[in-house]
Amino acid sequence: MSALTPHVGVRTLHDGTDAEPLLIADMSTIGGVFVAADADAAKFPLNVPVSFTTDDAAMVAAAGVAAGNTLAQTIEAISSEGVIARMVAVRVAAGSDATATLANVVGSSGAKTGAWALLEAGSETGDDPDILIAPGFTHNRVSNAANPVATAFDAICERLPTAIAVCDGPGTTNAAASEWAADFADTVNICLIDPPVRRFVGGAVVTRPASPHMAAAIVRGDKLRGGPYASPLHPEVRGLRGIVGPARSVSFRIDDPDCDANWLVQRGVCTIVDGSRLGRGRVASAAGGPKGKMLWAPFNTSTNTLRRDIKVVRVEKMVREVIPRTLARYVGQDLGVHVVQLLIGALDQFI
Repeated sequence: MSALTPHVGVRTLHDGTDAEPLLIADMSTIGGVFVAADADAAKFPLNVPVSFTTDDAAMVAAAGVAAGNTLAQTIEAISSEGVIARMVAVRVAAGSDATATLANVVGSSGAKTGAWALLEAGSETGDDPDILIAPGFTHNRVSNAANPVATAFDAICERLPTAIAVCDGPGTTNAAASEWAADFADTVNICLIDPPVRRFVGGAVVTRPASPHMAAAIVRGDKLRGGPYASPLHPEVRGLRGIVGPARSVSFRIDDPDCDANWLVQRGVCTIVDGSRLGRGRVASAAGGPKGKMLWAPFNTSTNTLRRDIKVVRVEKMVREVIPRTLARYVGQDLGVHVVQLLIGALDQFI
């Protein structure tokens, strides 16, 4: 150490380089775009991301309760699944008609309004969203083309390192759901759930989007495994708690590749089936028999067989986020054997 000041004695010098643990990012924040005309404008300003938990009574009350309030409906749906989730919500104004409202939900990539406001969530709230939803606005193809909200979500997921989007299908026929998924065959960012679900609300059974329930199931899996390691098909994840059934029946037999459920998932459509068909339990024979509440959701919409699995894609996104974030600590360190050994050891242990 001849470059140090001459000194007769003993000194201790600290090089400031220690092993840094690679901590897994939180990947369970649900981000969404909603219409909520009666929400508290002070707590939910238009086109501004707001972070809260579904267990925060004050924020839940501020979200409103009016019919057509998709924010309130989403909070209720997530809570009905028995999980507490962190949410980043962007509220947009209702337009003069459905087309104008859809335009507000999509928003502007330049002005960062609508869905694009989710890109500002990290700087505005400290929470980057990981599971994107827009219940009520992703189910339709528009002018015989891809849904514009889902299209925006796909691009946003490329900017948010851990994000995927859960979108609702048309809820009409298997063919329509398959056509919707085909619009996003070249991306791993989009998960499609079809059909909608039936819920018991206010003394009546109503049809609601399924995306909040699938998002909540993913959060449940993350809490179960301590990270994004549980597939939506995991036995402790796939049972939906907050619905009374799907809006239409999807035929399912675990040993039949020609059943509707397999036809759908092979085309990138997650669905809901009768779990009693997994084993030797009862088999519904009547038209009004059980339609099931089991989430059957292995794949996203991609046709890439190596990157179709939802769990695989989420773990890959987690790895790509954790490593740069952690190794940034070593930027500017003098490169030497000690530092290289720390980096290799940390990465080896993490992977």
